[in-house]
Amino acid sequence: MIPRPLLALLAAAMLAACAPTVQTTSGASYLARGPIADPAIRAAADIEPDLRFPARIGLARVVNGRLSLAPPEEAQQIAALAERYSPLGEWVALSPLVDGMTNGDGRDVPVIDRLRRTAARQHLDYILVYELGARSSTPGITPFALADVTLVGGLLLPTRTTQATGTGAAAFIDVRNGYPYGTVSTTEDLSGLARTFGADSASARLRDRATNRVARALLPEVEEMLNLLAVRANRR
Repeated sequence: MIPRPLLALLAAAMLAACAPTVQTTSGASYLARGPIADPAIRAAADIEPDLRFPARIGLARVVNGRLSLAPPEEAQQIAALAERYSPLGEWVALSPLVDGMTNGDGRDVPVIDRLRRTAARQHLDYILVYELGARSSTPGITPFALADVTLVGGLLLPTRTTQATGTGAAAFIDVRNGYPYGTVSTTEDLSGLARTFGADSASARLRDRATNRVARALLPEVEEMLNLLAVRANRR
């Protein structure tokens, strides 16, 4: 099965907060440099940028490979980002309801393809996709290894014996052709979060605190990426 999470696509860049990577190169120019025997590689390269602002830009939050709604504090951060970057155009949240109407169950559809279909149904030009997750930072521990590793809502939460590092990744993608204009990633130490055992509501609050902290670390990197993309668009 094709791995769905965006974090898996960006795993090589997840060692720490990374400077944004932006791209507006031409597929035609790339192909003109020399023949490519593999048709799949050639098809992947055959794509052209079309970066123009103002535009209709979708916002998509992904957890466990699925479109999800942000908790209130995180949603406020995202709304503030959209307000600061309103000169780029109209920011529209991708709707889980429209996602379900457009894609159905869609379990075998790669997450980016699914989000592009949903964005196309909402008549969006680009999507800013961001995904939040976590991994163990305790030597010898993996997210699927021991009982003291607690997975809540896609986040690996710290316990008294297990440390956890929050991971965030984002990408700015063309809805029409899938061109990846920019990617960014970051990590955040979650060890300071106190693990509360007991009620599900306590776990939910801890999950929201964890995602909010990772989002807060990721958003400055996203802003830097958007600034670079705005400059690239103005040069065209």
